Amino acid sequence: MQAATSFLSSFDAGLFVAYVVLMMSFNLTPGPAVMKVVSDAVRYGVRPAHFSMAGIFAANMMYALLAVAGMGALIAAFPILFEAIKWIGVAYLTWLAVKAAARAWAPAERAVAAPPQRAGSLFLTSFAVQGANPKSVLTFCVTLPIFAGPGDGIEWRMMALALLNNFLEYPVLLTYSLAGAGAARMAAAGRFRRFADLAGATALGAAAAMVARTSLPSR
Repeated sequence: MQAATSFLSSFDAGLFVAYVVLMMSFNLTPGPAVMKVVSDAVRYGVRPAHFSMAGIFAANMMYALLAVAGMGALIAAFPILFEAIKWIGVAYLTWLAVKAAARAWAPAERAVAAPPQRAGSLFLTSFAVQGANPKSVLTFCVTLPIFAGPGDGIEWRMMALALLNNFLEYPVLLTYSLAGAGAARMAAAGRFRRFADLAGATALGAAAAMVARTSLPSR
């Protein structure tokens, strides 16, 4: 108990509040992670979309670990790394969007209802989307060390803040996934497959555009 109290007291209260406000503003603004979860919720339902959320949270923690290892300084020194991550993300999201659009316009005799998606596939694709999202680099590798504050134990504070962000992000992703699944249920039964695929393709295409517009802050 004393150790936990000591750890909590090591946070700067002002920085902590600023971090919560910043993360909530990031999370409430639809980005690639939201678009991916909405796409999966529309096509497969809310429960399977939780595996997508888990993939996003795992990618967040991966970037937190990289921030602890000093990747933020490396990216600041070599911006080409950021650009490489960005365009890999754009290419992957565009590929997913094209696949979804192709399914939507496939001939009716070749079209099938959305099959149950394996949890591992949803997890891995969302992990890849979030992992290739340069906003994650900015959020965790660049800004996380700032809000953790200086002094001993900064690594543990950085990991704790990353976990806190996952808790803050979950209700937002859940709300968006419920809205997407609800919209899918309202679609006419005969058009559901095409509606789901077009909605997914639109969401993924929007995510690719968001990633393409992301850039490192100018010094």
